[in-house]
Amino acid sequence: MASDLSTDEQQLQRMRREFLEHSRLGDAKIEHSQLGDCLRVVGLNPSEASIRQHIRLLDEQHIERISFDEFVYIYKSLQSTDLGPSEAEHIIAGLALLDEQHTGYIAATRLKYVLGNCGECLTDAELEELLENRVNDEGLVNYAELVYAILDQCKKE
Repeated sequence: MASDLSTDEQQLQRMRREFLEHSRLGDAKIEHSQLGDCLRVVGLNPSEASIRQHIRLLDEQHIERISFDEFVYIYKSLQSTDLGPSEAEHIIAGLALLDEQHTGYIAATRLKYVLGNCGECLTDAELEELLENRVNDEGLVNYAELVYAILDQCKKE
């Protein structure tokens, strides 16, 4: 138990250091525009829509600059929405719709098109990094393995 507490305390101290690095006015607060960057620095990868939603809530509460306590609250709310096994299965089921032959594989070109043009689009560089060493000799990607690899990577970060 004590080691868990020290790990949590260390994480909180690291988060505070990173947060204060983003504080430009010396008041230990950050601008709304810095929220996404600050969250990413401490290990989350929230969507732009999620960040906008939190900023909208802050605006509704007339909070112009975000304190560390408010930041931790936002961090924990986003952290609790991490994808679990059931969400992974939903993503795989969605990708299976692109798998017309029901082989477990999707053409890399088709996957790149979908990921580059739908929702929060990935850049060409992000797509190349994502699919690096995942495309077989026939130009196909095992989409279930891809989803689980991404989720495993997210857990490590």
